[in-house]
Amino acid sequence: MTRFFESDTGLTSRQLDPFMLKVIKKTRIYQEVVSQIHDLIREGKLKASDQLPSERELAETFKVSRTSVREALRALETQGLVVSRTGMGNFVADLPIESLVAPLATLLIEEKSALADIFEMRKVIEPHIASLAAERATQRDIERMKRILEQQREEVNRGATGVKEDAEFHFSIGRATQNHALEKLVSGLMDILSHSREESLQTPGRRLASLESHHKILSAIEEHDKTKSREAMLHHIERVEENVLSSRKPQSGYSESALEERSIS
Repeated sequence: MTRFFESDTGLTSRQLDPFMLKVIKKTRIYQEVVSQIHDLIREGKLKASDQLPSERELAETFKVSRTSVREALRALETQGLVVSRTGMGNFVADLPIESLVAPLATLLIEEKSALADIFEMRKVIEPHIASLAAERATQRDIERMKRILEQQREEVNRGATGVKEDAEFHFSIGRATQNHALEKLVSGLMDILSHSREESLQTPGRRLASLESHHKILSAIEEHDKTKSREAMLHHIERVEENVLSSRKPQSGYSESALEERSIS
């Protein structure tokens, strides 16, 4: 059962029963913490405006380090699920993005045959977000995107996937719309696509293609050209779609099930 206690600020904080949580065992510890808090919000065990336990309490309950807890809280805040209030603590957002993206997450995870539908959805939404970013992006937004792509190139040049920077670039486009709802939506989509995105970027050629497409999108946004930005994003998604769907047929050395696990991001 969930217990409550009164904090020093007079606010009611929702304390988590240890039986609601599981000890973390996997390598990427902070992602497991994020996943469990996602589940608690989706199941209604954590509700909008609920205060989370302190970092120390979470670390003790999850049996992880406070560093992992802090990393998880930062990820949750980026996704729009949690808000941090100075001197008060961390709270579940009033309008958690989970309520918007949970049905999509289920589709992505459980219905692999829906790849074409998912690509169609992305081609409807993301080009318009890029167009709006071209209209509203500030110089600060553009400089942020440039730094992210510089970091992505460094990662690719050293043989890494650059998956973190790939996701951050798409999130920065959502942020440049100056529309908080769209920003949260893009954040939620990037979180859902994180695992498949990393799988997609395992091929060096795919990493360079992604980086090239990102630069074309950024160039159009920097020119504040809405049409060009929309077209560049659409072309980017179409290239990914072609790459993924053409790879779904079994090839030598690959099983059909393995190929179906390829990215849609």
